[in-house]
Amino acid sequence: MFNLLVVDDEKFAVKGITQGIDWSDLPIGQMYEAYGAEEAKHILTACPIDVLISDIEMPDANGLKLQEWVKEQSPFTETVFLTGHANFDYAQKAIQLGSFNYLLKPVDHSQLKEIVAKAIHQIQSERELLDFNKTYETYYKHWLNQLPILVERFWQEVLAGKIPLTQERLQAAFELYGIPLNAQSLVIPVLISVEQWKEDLNARDEEIMGYALRKAGAEMILQEHPGCVILDQNGFHLVLLYVQDSTPVPMELDRRCYDYIQACNRFFHCSLSCYIGEKTPVAEINQVVGTLLRMERDNVVKINGVLHQLRDEVPGSLLPTAPSITDWFLLYELGKLDELLLRIDELTDRMQQGAARSETLQALGYGLIHMVYHVGHKKGLSIQNMFPHDELQDIAAATRSLNQLRSWAIRVVSTGIEYMSRHHQDISAVVAKVQKYMNDHLHEEVSRDDIAHFVHLNPAYLSRLFKKETGLSLSEYMLKIRMDKAQKLLIESDRKISSVAEVIGYSHFSHFAKMFKRVTGISPQEYRKKFQTNKS
Repeated sequence: MFNLLVVDDEKFAVKGITQGIDWSDLPIGQMYEAYGAEEAKHILTACPIDVLISDIEMPDANGLKLQEWVKEQSPFTETVFLTGHANFDYAQKAIQLGSFNYLLKPVDHSQLKEIVAKAIHQIQSERELLDFNKTYETYYKHWLNQLPILVERFWQEVLAGKIPLTQERLQAAFELYGIPLNAQSLVIPVLISVEQWKEDLNARDEEIMGYALRKAGAEMILQEHPGCVILDQNGFHLVLLYVQDSTPVPMELDRRCYDYIQACNRFFHCSLSCYIGEKTPVAEINQVVGTLLRMERDNVVKINGVLHQLRDEVPGSLLPTAPSITDWFLLYELGKLDELLLRIDELTDRMQQGAARSETLQALGYGLIHMVYHVGHKKGLSIQNMFPHDELQDIAAATRSLNQLRSWAIRVVSTGIEYMSRHHQDISAVVAKVQKYMNDHLHEEVSRDDIAHFVHLNPAYLSRLFKKETGLSLSEYMLKIRMDKAQKLLIESDRKISSVAEVIGYSHFSHFAKMFKRVTGISPQEYRKKFQTNKS
Protein backbone atom coordinates (compact mmCIF):
# COMPACT_ATOMS: atom_id res chain seq x y z
CA MET A 1 0.00 0.00 0.00
CA PHE A 2 1.04 3.60 -0.65
CA ASN A 3 0.69 6.77 1.45
CA LEU A 4 -0.57 10.04 -0.05
CA LEU A 5 -0.05 13.58 1.33
CA VAL A 6 -2.01 16.61 0.05
CA VAL A 7 -0.59 20.08 0.87
CA ASP A 8 -2.47 23.37 0.26
CA ASP A 9 -3.15 26.47 2.32
CA GLU A 10 -6.81 26.29 1.28
CA LYS A 11 -8.74 23.78 3.36
CA PHE A 12 -11.44 23.26 0.71
CA ALA A 13 -8.82 22.52 -1.91
CA VAL A 14 -7.30 19.85 0.35
CA LYS A 15 -10.67 18.30 1.23
CA GLY A 16 -11.72 18.40 -2.39
CA ILE A 17 -8.81 16.11 -3.25
CA THR A 18 -8.80 13.82 -0.20
CA GLN A 19 -12.57 13.41 0.06
CA GLY A 20 -13.88 14.54 -3.32
CA ILE A 21 -12.04 11.86 -5.28
CA ASP A 22 -12.82 8.13 -5.01
CA TRP A 23 -9.41 6.61 -4.28
CA SER A 24 -10.77 3.16 -3.35
CA ASP A 25 -9.62 1.47 -6.55
CA LEU A 26 -5.97 2.55 -6.00
CA PRO A 27 -3.64 0.85 -3.50
CA ILE A 28 -3.59 3.80 -1.08
CA GLY A 29 -3.15 2.95 2.58
CA GLN A 30 -3.13 6.31 4.37
CA MET A 31 -4.26 9.77 3.22
CA TYR A 32 -2.62 12.71 5.01
CA GLU A 33 -3.52 16.44 4.93
CA ALA A 34 -1.31 19.51 5.55
CA TYR A 35 -2.12 23.22 5.29
CA GLY A 36 1.38 24.58 4.91
CA ALA A 37 4.94 23.57 4.13
CA GLU A 38 6.05 23.27 7.78
CA GLU A 39 3.17 21.00 8.68
CA ALA A 40 3.96 18.92 5.59
CA LYS A 41 7.58 18.57 6.71
CA HIS A 42 6.44 17.24 10.12
CA ILE A 43 4.29 14.61 8.41
CA LEU A 44 7.01 13.66 5.95
CA THR A 45 9.45 13.29 8.84
CA ALA A 46 7.07 11.15 10.89
CA CYS A 47 5.58 8.99 8.11
CA PRO A 48 6.78 7.51 4.82
CA ILE A 49 5.01 9.39 2.01
CA ASP A 50 4.96 7.90 -1.47
CA VAL A 51 3.00 10.54 -3.39
CA LEU A 52 2.95 14.26 -2.52
CA ILE A 53 0.30 16.55 -4.09
CA SER A 54 1.30 20.11 -3.33
CA ASP A 55 0.19 23.63 -4.24
CA ILE A 56 3.07 25.84 -5.33
CA GLU A 57 1.79 29.20 -3.93
CA MET A 58 1.57 29.02 -0.11
CA PRO A 59 2.13 31.83 2.41
CA ASP A 60 4.80 30.23 4.68
CA ALA A 61 6.94 28.68 1.93
CA ASN A 62 6.05 27.86 -1.64
CA GLY A 63 5.82 24.30 -2.93
CA LEU A 64 9.07 24.54 -4.84
CA LYS A 65 11.00 25.20 -1.63
CA LEU A 66 9.16 22.28 -0.04
CA GLN A 67 10.21 20.10 -3.01
CA GLU A 68 13.86 21.00 -2.50
CA TRP A 69 13.57 19.82 1.10
CA VAL A 70 11.70 16.63 0.05
CA LYS A 71 14.41 15.64 -2.43
CA GLU A 72 16.96 15.76 0.37
CA GLN A 73 14.89 14.20 3.15
CA SER A 74 12.54 11.86 1.25
CA PRO A 75 14.13 11.23 -2.17
CA PHE A 76 11.77 8.38 -3.14
CA THR A 77 8.64 10.53 -2.83
CA GLU A 78 6.97 11.42 -6.14
CA THR A 79 5.54 15.00 -6.30
CA VAL A 80 2.61 16.34 -8.31
CA PHE A 81 2.44 20.17 -8.32
CA LEU A 82 -0.75 22.23 -8.50
CA THR A 83 -0.87 25.97 -9.28
CA GLY A 84 -3.37 28.61 -10.35
CA HIS A 85 -0.86 30.34 -12.64
CA ALA A 86 0.34 29.09 -16.01
CA ASN A 87 3.86 30.26 -15.25
CA PHE A 88 6.54 28.65 -17.42
CA ASP A 89 9.21 29.44 -14.81
CA TYR A 90 7.25 27.39 -12.28
CA ALA A 91 6.97 24.47 -14.66
CA GLN A 92 10.65 24.63 -15.54
CA LYS A 93 11.66 24.76 -11.86
CA ALA A 94 9.33 21.89 -11.01
CA ILE A 95 10.89 19.75 -13.73
CA GLN A 96 14.39 20.65 -12.54
CA LEU A 97 13.44 19.55 -9.02
CA GLY A 98 12.32 16.19 -10.35
CA SER A 99 8.56 16.50 -9.88
CA PHE A 100 6.43 13.75 -11.38
CA ASN A 101 3.88 16.08 -13.00
CA TYR A 102 2.45 19.61 -13.04
CA LEU A 103 -1.28 20.55 -13.15
CA LEU A 104 -3.13 23.85 -13.38
CA LYS A 105 -6.03 24.74 -11.10
CA PRO A 106 -8.90 24.19 -11.10
CA VAL A 107 -7.84 20.54 -11.04
CA ASP A 108 -9.65 17.93 -13.07
CA HIS A 109 -10.12 15.16 -10.48
CA SER A 110 -10.11 12.35 -12.99
CA GLN A 111 -6.90 13.70 -14.52
CA LEU A 112 -5.27 14.04 -11.07
CA LYS A 113 -6.33 10.51 -10.14
CA GLU A 114 -4.87 9.19 -13.40
CA ILE A 115 -1.57 11.00 -12.72
CA VAL A 116 -1.43 9.61 -9.14
CA ALA A 117 -2.11 6.12 -10.53
CA LYS A 118 0.82 6.55 -12.93
CA ALA A 119 3.01 7.81 -10.09
CA ILE A 120 2.10 4.75 -8.00
CA HIS A 121 2.85 2.46 -10.93
CA GLN A 122 6.25 4.10 -11.38
CA ILE A 123 6.97 3.76 -7.65
CA GLN A 124 6.05 0.07 -7.86
CA SER A 125 8.39 -0.43 -10.80
CA GLU A 126 11.20 1.42 -9.05
CA ARG A 127 10.67 -0.62 -5.89
CA GLU A 128 10.76 -3.88 -7.84
CA LEU A 129 13.90 -2.73 -9.61
CA LEU A 130 15.43 -1.68 -6.29
CA ASP A 131 14.54 -5.03 -4.72
CA PHE A 132 16.00 -6.82 -7.72
CA ASN A 133 19.17 -4.75 -7.51
CA LYS A 134 19.47 -5.45 -3.79
CA THR A 135 18.96 -9.17 -4.36
CA TYR A 136 21.40 -9.14 -7.25
CA GLU A 137 23.94 -7.21 -5.18
CA THR A 138 23.58 -9.71 -2.34
CA TYR A 139 24.13 -12.70 -4.59
CA TYR A 140 26.85 -10.92 -6.49
CA LYS A 141 28.74 -10.38 -3.24
CA HIS A 142 28.25 -14.05 -2.37
CA TRP A 143 29.49 -15.01 -5.83
CA LEU A 144 32.55 -12.79 -5.47
CA ASN A 145 33.29 -14.36 -2.07
CA GLN A 146 32.97 -17.81 -3.62
CA LEU A 147 34.94 -16.90 -6.74
CA PRO A 148 38.29 -18.32 -5.52
CA ILE A 149 36.53 -21.62 -4.76
CA LEU A 150 34.83 -21.59 -8.16
CA VAL A 151 38.15 -20.92 -9.90
CA GLU A 152 39.78 -23.77 -7.95
CA ARG A 153 36.93 -26.12 -8.86
CA PHE A 154 37.24 -25.15 -12.53
CA TRP A 155 40.96 -26.04 -12.56
CA GLN A 156 40.29 -29.25 -10.63
CA GLU A 157 37.77 -30.29 -13.29
CA VAL A 158 40.24 -29.38 -16.04
CA LEU A 159 42.93 -31.55 -14.43
CA ALA A 160 40.47 -34.38 -13.82
CA GLY A 161 39.35 -34.32 -17.46
CA LYS A 162 35.74 -33.62 -16.48
CA ILE A 163 35.14 -30.76 -18.93
CA PRO A 164 35.82 -30.59 -22.68
CA LEU A 165 38.87 -28.42 -23.34
CA THR A 166 37.55 -26.80 -26.48
CA GLN A 167 38.45 -23.19 -27.27
CA GLU A 168 34.82 -22.12 -26.83
CA ARG A 169 34.46 -23.87 -23.47
CA LEU A 170 37.74 -22.51 -22.13
CA GLN A 171 37.07 -18.97 -23.35
CA ALA A 172 33.62 -18.95 -21.74
CA ALA A 173 35.04 -20.19 -18.42
CA PHE A 174 37.87 -17.64 -18.44
CA GLU A 175 35.38 -14.81 -19.00
CA LEU A 176 32.93 -16.14 -16.40
CA TYR A 177 35.53 -16.48 -13.63
CA GLY A 178 37.59 -13.44 -14.55
CA ILE A 179 40.69 -15.51 -15.35
CA PRO A 180 43.11 -13.35 -17.40
CA LEU A 181 43.70 -16.00 -20.07
CA ASN A 182 42.37 -16.92 -23.47
CA ALA A 183 42.05 -20.27 -25.19
CA GLN A 184 45.58 -19.98 -26.64
CA SER A 185 47.27 -18.89 -23.39
CA LEU A 186 50.03 -20.83 -21.64
CA VAL A 187 50.42 -21.72 -17.98
CA ILE A 188 53.33 -22.93 -15.85
CA PRO A 189 52.36 -25.56 -13.25
CA VAL A 190 54.40 -25.91 -10.05
CA LEU A 191 53.65 -29.05 -8.02
CA ILE A 192 54.21 -28.74 -4.26
CA SER A 193 54.79 -32.07 -2.52
CA VAL A 194 54.84 -32.27 1.28
CA GLU A 195 57.41 -34.95 2.04
CA GLN A 196 57.11 -35.08 5.80
CA TRP A 197 55.44 -33.24 8.66
CA LYS A 198 57.90 -32.91 11.53
CA GLU A 199 55.06 -33.11 14.05
CA ASP A 200 52.17 -35.55 14.25
CA LEU A 201 49.02 -33.96 12.81
CA ASN A 202 45.46 -35.18 12.89
CA ALA A 203 43.29 -34.88 9.76
CA ARG A 204 41.89 -31.48 10.77
CA ASP A 205 45.30 -30.00 11.60
CA GLU A 206 46.76 -31.31 8.35
CA GLU A 207 43.92 -29.70 6.37
CA ILE A 208 44.53 -26.36 8.12
CA MET A 209 48.27 -26.57 7.50
CA GLY A 210 47.60 -27.43 3.85
CA TYR A 211 45.52 -24.27 3.54
CA ALA A 212 48.39 -22.30 5.08
CA LEU A 213 50.84 -23.83 2.56
CA ARG A 214 48.62 -22.74 -0.34
CA LYS A 215 48.26 -19.21 1.01
CA ALA A 216 52.02 -18.98 1.47
CA GLY A 217 52.52 -20.35 -2.05
CA ALA A 218 50.32 -17.60 -3.47
CA GLU A 219 52.26 -14.95 -1.56
CA MET A 220 55.78 -16.22 -2.22
CA ILE A 221 55.63 -18.03 -5.58
CA LEU A 222 52.92 -16.09 -7.41
CA GLN A 223 53.56 -12.82 -5.58
CA GLU A 224 51.92 -10.15 -7.79
CA HIS A 225 51.84 -12.37 -10.86
CA PRO A 226 48.41 -13.60 -12.09
CA GLY A 227 47.66 -17.19 -11.19
CA CYS A 228 46.12 -19.38 -8.52
CA VAL A 229 47.03 -22.11 -6.03
CA ILE A 230 44.73 -25.13 -5.80
CA LEU A 231 44.45 -28.54 -4.16
CA ASP A 232 44.26 -31.11 -6.94
CA GLN A 233 42.39 -34.43 -6.97
CA ASN A 234 45.51 -36.33 -5.81
CA GLY A 235 45.88 -34.19 -2.68
CA PHE A 236 48.84 -32.19 -4.02
CA HIS A 237 49.12 -28.42 -3.89
CA LEU A 238 49.47 -26.97 -7.37
CA VAL A 239 50.56 -23.44 -8.31
CA LEU A 240 49.39 -22.28 -11.75
CA LEU A 241 51.20 -19.24 -13.17
CA TYR A 242 49.38 -17.58 -16.04
CA VAL A 243 52.02 -16.85 -18.68
CA GLN A 244 52.17 -13.15 -19.53
CA ASP A 245 54.85 -10.59 -20.34
CA SER A 246 55.62 -10.27 -16.63
CA THR A 247 56.09 -14.03 -16.07
CA PRO A 248 59.19 -14.59 -13.91
CA VAL A 249 62.21 -16.05 -15.70
CA PRO A 250 63.33 -19.58 -14.66
CA MET A 251 66.05 -18.36 -12.29
CA GLU A 252 63.63 -16.00 -10.57
CA LEU A 253 61.01 -18.76 -10.26
CA ASP A 254 63.68 -21.08 -8.80
CA ARG A 255 64.59 -18.47 -6.19
CA ARG A 256 60.96 -17.97 -5.22
CA CYS A 257 60.49 -21.72 -4.80
CA TYR A 258 63.65 -22.07 -2.67
CA ASP A 259 62.55 -19.16 -0.47
CA TYR A 260 59.13 -20.78 -0.13
CA ILE A 261 60.64 -24.14 0.87
CA GLN A 262 62.84 -22.53 3.53
CA ALA A 263 59.89 -20.58 4.92
CA CYS A 264 57.76 -23.75 5.12
CA ASN A 265 60.62 -25.61 6.85
CA ARG A 266 60.81 -22.87 9.43
CA PHE A 267 57.21 -21.85 10.05
CA PHE A 268 55.15 -24.91 9.14
CA HIS A 269 57.56 -27.62 10.39
CA CYS A 270 57.53 -29.68 7.22
CA SER A 271 59.87 -30.69 4.44
CA LEU A 272 58.66 -30.31 0.86
CA SER A 273 59.83 -30.03 -2.74
CA CYS A 274 58.66 -28.01 -5.74
CA TYR A 275 58.39 -29.55 -9.22
CA ILE A 276 58.33 -26.93 -11.99
CA GLY A 277 56.71 -27.84 -15.30
CA GLU A 278 57.32 -26.32 -18.70
CA LYS A 279 55.04 -23.72 -20.29
CA THR A 280 52.01 -25.53 -21.64
CA PRO A 281 48.66 -24.69 -23.27
CA VAL A 282 45.70 -25.10 -20.94
CA ALA A 283 44.31 -27.87 -23.14
CA GLU A 284 47.51 -29.92 -22.54
CA ILE A 285 48.05 -29.19 -18.86
CA ASN A 286 46.99 -32.73 -17.85
CA GLN A 287 50.02 -34.27 -19.53
CA VAL A 288 52.48 -31.87 -17.89
CA VAL A 289 50.97 -32.27 -14.42
CA GLY A 290 51.02 -36.05 -14.94
CA THR A 291 54.75 -35.83 -15.67
CA LEU A 292 55.32 -33.80 -12.50
CA LEU A 293 53.39 -36.39 -10.49
CA ARG A 294 55.62 -39.17 -11.87
CA MET A 295 58.70 -37.11 -11.01
CA GLU A 296 57.38 -36.64 -7.49
CA ARG A 297 56.67 -40.35 -7.12
CA ASP A 298 60.14 -41.31 -8.37
CA ASN A 299 62.00 -38.77 -6.22
CA VAL A 300 62.88 -40.81 -3.15
CA VAL A 301 66.26 -39.25 -2.39
CA LYS A 302 66.19 -35.48 -2.86
CA ILE A 303 64.17 -33.56 -0.26
CA ASN A 304 63.54 -29.83 0.13
CA GLY A 305 64.53 -29.36 -3.51
CA VAL A 306 63.39 -27.62 -6.68
CA LEU A 307 63.17 -29.96 -9.68
CA HIS A 308 62.44 -29.09 -13.31
CA GLN A 309 60.51 -31.20 -15.77
CA LEU A 310 63.00 -30.88 -18.63
CA ARG A 311 66.11 -31.06 -16.48
CA ASP A 312 65.36 -33.67 -13.82
CA GLU A 313 62.95 -36.19 -15.37
CA VAL A 314 64.55 -39.67 -15.49
CA PRO A 315 63.75 -41.85 -18.55
CA GLY A 316 61.95 -45.09 -17.74
CA SER A 317 64.75 -47.12 -19.34
CA LEU A 318 67.07 -46.12 -16.50
CA LEU A 319 65.05 -47.86 -13.81
CA PRO A 320 67.39 -49.61 -11.33
CA THR A 321 66.98 -53.26 -10.39
CA ALA A 322 65.55 -54.21 -7.01
CA PRO A 323 68.13 -55.18 -4.35
CA SER A 324 68.26 -58.79 -3.13
CA ILE A 325 67.75 -59.35 0.60
CA THR A 326 67.55 -63.16 0.69
CA ASP A 327 70.53 -63.32 3.07
CA TRP A 328 68.60 -61.16 5.55
CA PHE A 329 66.05 -63.94 6.18
CA LEU A 330 68.46 -66.11 8.18
CA LEU A 331 69.76 -63.12 10.18
CA TYR A 332 66.18 -62.19 11.07
CA GLU A 333 65.24 -65.76 12.00
CA LEU A 334 68.32 -66.09 14.24
CA GLY A 335 67.61 -62.74 15.91
CA LYS A 336 70.88 -61.10 14.75
CA LEU A 337 69.58 -57.55 15.18
CA ASP A 338 72.88 -55.63 15.14
CA GLU A 339 74.09 -57.32 11.97
CA LEU A 340 70.70 -56.83 10.29
CA LEU A 341 70.65 -53.12 11.16
CA LEU A 342 74.13 -52.80 9.65
CA ARG A 343 72.88 -54.41 6.43
CA ILE A 344 69.97 -51.94 6.27
CA ASP A 345 72.30 -48.97 6.68
CA GLU A 346 74.72 -50.26 4.05
CA LEU A 347 71.99 -50.90 1.49
CA THR A 348 70.18 -47.57 1.97
CA ASP A 349 73.51 -45.71 1.82
CA ARG A 350 74.24 -47.33 -1.56
CA MET A 351 70.75 -46.45 -2.76
CA GLN A 352 71.28 -42.87 -1.62
CA GLN A 353 74.27 -42.59 -3.95
CA GLY A 354 72.60 -44.37 -6.86
CA ALA A 355 69.48 -43.85 -8.97
CA ALA A 356 66.91 -45.20 -6.54
CA ARG A 357 63.29 -44.96 -7.70
CA SER A 358 59.95 -45.48 -6.01
CA GLU A 359 59.68 -48.98 -7.53
CA THR A 360 63.01 -49.89 -5.89
CA LEU A 361 61.77 -48.77 -2.48
CA GLN A 362 58.47 -50.59 -2.90
CA ALA A 363 60.27 -53.80 -3.89
CA LEU A 364 62.48 -53.56 -0.80
CA GLY A 365 59.48 -52.79 1.40
CA TYR A 366 57.49 -55.77 0.14
CA GLY A 367 60.60 -57.93 0.46
CA LEU A 368 60.85 -57.04 4.15
CA ILE A 369 57.16 -57.81 4.68
CA HIS A 370 57.64 -61.20 2.98
CA MET A 371 60.60 -61.88 5.29
CA VAL A 372 58.54 -61.07 8.39
CA TYR A 373 55.64 -63.31 7.35
CA HIS A 374 57.88 -66.15 6.18
CA VAL A 375 59.89 -66.35 9.41
CA GLY A 376 56.88 -65.67 11.61
CA HIS A 377 54.82 -68.47 10.09
CA LYS A 378 57.82 -70.78 10.18
CA LYS A 379 57.99 -70.21 13.92
CA GLY A 380 54.17 -70.44 14.24
CA LEU A 381 53.84 -66.86 15.44
CA SER A 382 51.00 -64.43 14.87
CA ILE A 383 52.06 -61.45 12.75
CA GLN A 384 49.00 -59.56 13.99
CA ASN A 385 50.22 -59.91 17.57
CA MET A 386 53.77 -59.12 16.54
CA PHE A 387 52.67 -55.82 14.95
CA PRO A 388 49.43 -54.75 16.70
CA HIS A 389 49.70 -51.15 15.43
CA ASP A 390 49.56 -52.07 11.72
CA GLU A 391 53.18 -51.12 10.98
CA LEU A 392 53.06 -53.43 7.95
CA GLN A 393 49.87 -52.03 6.43
CA ASP A 394 50.79 -48.58 5.13
CA ILE A 395 53.52 -49.61 2.69
CA ALA A 396 52.89 -46.48 0.59
CA ALA A 397 53.86 -44.18 3.48
CA ALA A 398 56.82 -46.38 4.45
CA THR A 399 58.28 -46.22 0.94
CA ARG A 400 57.56 -42.55 0.32
CA SER A 401 61.25 -41.68 0.63
CA LEU A 402 64.51 -43.47 1.31
CA ASN A 403 64.79 -41.93 4.79
CA GLN A 404 61.27 -43.07 5.66
CA LEU A 405 62.00 -46.57 4.36
CA ARG A 406 65.19 -46.77 6.44
CA SER A 407 63.33 -45.74 9.62
CA TRP A 408 60.46 -48.12 8.89
CA ALA A 409 62.78 -51.08 8.14
CA ILE A 410 64.72 -50.53 11.38
CA ARG A 411 61.48 -50.33 13.34
CA VAL A 412 60.04 -53.48 11.73
CA VAL A 413 63.04 -55.77 12.22
CA SER A 414 63.63 -54.48 15.77
CA THR A 415 60.00 -55.07 16.74
CA GLY A 416 59.92 -58.51 15.11
CA ILE A 417 63.14 -59.78 16.67
CA GLU A 418 62.19 -58.45 20.11
CA TYR A 419 58.77 -60.15 19.85
CA MET A 420 60.27 -63.48 18.73
CA SER A 421 62.74 -63.37 21.61
CA ARG A 422 60.03 -62.61 24.18
CA HIS A 423 57.62 -65.15 22.71
CA HIS A 424 60.22 -67.93 22.93
CA GLN A 425 60.24 -67.44 26.71
CA ASP A 426 56.43 -67.53 26.92
CA ILE A 427 55.74 -70.92 25.31
CA SER A 428 54.41 -72.50 28.52
CA ALA A 429 51.95 -69.63 28.87
CA VAL A 430 50.64 -70.35 25.36
CA VAL A 431 50.17 -74.03 26.17
CA ALA A 432 48.32 -73.13 29.36
CA LYS A 433 46.05 -70.86 27.34
CA VAL A 434 45.35 -73.69 24.91
CA GLN A 435 44.55 -76.10 27.73
CA LYS A 436 42.10 -73.66 29.28
CA TYR A 437 40.43 -73.08 25.93
CA MET A 438 39.99 -76.83 25.40
CA ASN A 439 38.56 -77.31 28.89
CA ASP A 440 36.10 -74.46 28.32
CA HIS A 441 34.94 -75.97 25.01
CA LEU A 442 34.56 -79.65 25.92
CA HIS A 443 30.96 -79.62 24.77
CA GLU A 444 31.83 -78.36 21.27
CA GLU A 445 33.33 -79.88 18.15
CA VAL A 446 36.70 -78.06 18.31
CA SER A 447 39.28 -78.55 15.56
CA ARG A 448 43.02 -77.98 15.61
CA ASP A 449 42.52 -74.93 13.37
CA ASP A 450 40.02 -73.46 15.84
CA ILE A 451 42.51 -73.75 18.67
CA ALA A 452 45.37 -72.35 16.60
CA HIS A 453 43.24 -69.39 15.51
CA PHE A 454 42.42 -68.65 19.15
CA VAL A 455 46.09 -68.30 20.09
CA HIS A 456 47.13 -66.81 16.71
CA LEU A 457 49.59 -69.57 15.87
CA ASN A 458 50.27 -71.74 12.87
CA PRO A 459 48.32 -75.03 13.41
CA ALA A 460 51.28 -77.27 12.60
CA TYR A 461 53.59 -75.26 14.85
CA LEU A 462 51.02 -75.35 17.67
CA SER A 463 50.74 -79.14 17.40
CA ARG A 464 54.53 -79.52 17.67
CA LEU A 465 54.73 -77.06 20.56
CA PHE A 466 51.88 -78.68 22.50
CA LYS A 467 53.30 -82.20 22.03
CA LYS A 468 56.72 -81.02 23.18
CA GLU A 469 55.32 -79.34 26.32
CA THR A 470 52.70 -81.90 27.40
CA GLY A 471 53.74 -85.16 25.77
CA LEU A 472 50.28 -85.43 24.22
CA SER A 473 48.91 -84.33 20.88
CA LEU A 474 46.01 -81.90 20.83
CA SER A 475 43.53 -84.67 20.03
CA GLU A 476 44.96 -86.94 22.75
CA TYR A 477 44.70 -84.17 25.31
CA MET A 478 41.11 -83.39 24.31
CA LEU A 479 40.18 -87.06 24.59
CA LYS A 480 41.81 -87.28 28.02
CA ILE A 481 40.00 -84.30 29.53
CA ARG A 482 36.69 -85.40 28.01
CA MET A 483 36.98 -88.87 29.49
CA ASP A 484 38.06 -87.46 32.86
CA LYS A 485 34.93 -85.28 32.82
CA ALA A 486 32.74 -88.25 31.76
CA GLN A 487 34.06 -90.45 34.55
CA LYS A 488 33.36 -87.74 37.11
CA LEU A 489 29.78 -87.21 35.87
CA LEU A 490 29.07 -90.97 35.79
CA ILE A 491 30.12 -91.31 39.41
CA GLU A 492 28.82 -88.04 40.94
CA SER A 493 25.56 -87.47 39.03
CA ASP A 494 22.46 -89.33 38.00
CA ARG A 495 22.51 -87.97 34.42
CA LYS A 496 21.60 -90.36 31.66
CA ILE A 497 24.65 -91.69 29.90
CA SER A 498 23.47 -90.08 26.64
CA SER A 499 23.30 -86.72 28.48
CA VAL A 500 26.85 -87.22 29.77
CA ALA A 501 27.98 -87.83 26.19
CA GLU A 502 26.37 -84.57 25.04
CA VAL A 503 27.94 -82.58 27.89
CA ILE A 504 31.45 -83.54 26.79
CA GLY A 505 30.84 -82.95 23.09
CA TYR A 506 29.69 -86.31 21.66
CA SER A 507 26.51 -86.10 19.59
CA HIS A 508 26.44 -89.85 18.92
CA PHE A 509 26.18 -92.14 21.94
CA SER A 510 27.78 -95.09 20.15
CA HIS A 511 30.93 -93.09 19.36
CA PHE A 512 31.15 -91.90 22.97
CA ALA A 513 30.77 -95.47 24.28
CA LYS A 514 33.46 -96.72 21.92
CA MET A 515 35.97 -94.03 22.97
CA PHE A 516 35.13 -94.44 26.66
CA LYS A 517 35.78 -98.20 26.51
CA ARG A 518 39.07 -97.58 24.66
CA VAL A 519 40.29 -95.35 27.49
CA THR A 520 38.87 -97.21 30.54
CA GLY A 521 38.57 -100.81 29.27
CA ILE A 522 34.87 -100.98 30.16
CA SER A 523 31.60 -99.46 28.92
CA PRO A 524 30.04 -96.36 30.51
CA GLN A 525 27.23 -98.49 32.02
CA GLU A 526 29.71 -100.90 33.59
CA TYR A 527 31.82 -98.00 34.86
CA ARG A 528 28.86 -96.30 36.57
CA LYS A 529 27.63 -99.57 38.09
CA LYS A 530 31.06 -100.48 39.38
CA PHE A 531 32.07 -97.14 40.90
CA GLN A 532 28.70 -95.99 42.19
CA THR A 533 28.37 -99.38 43.97
CA ASN A 534 31.79 -98.95 45.52
CA LYS A 535 30.89 -95.38 46.53
CA SER A 536 27.77 -96.48 48.33
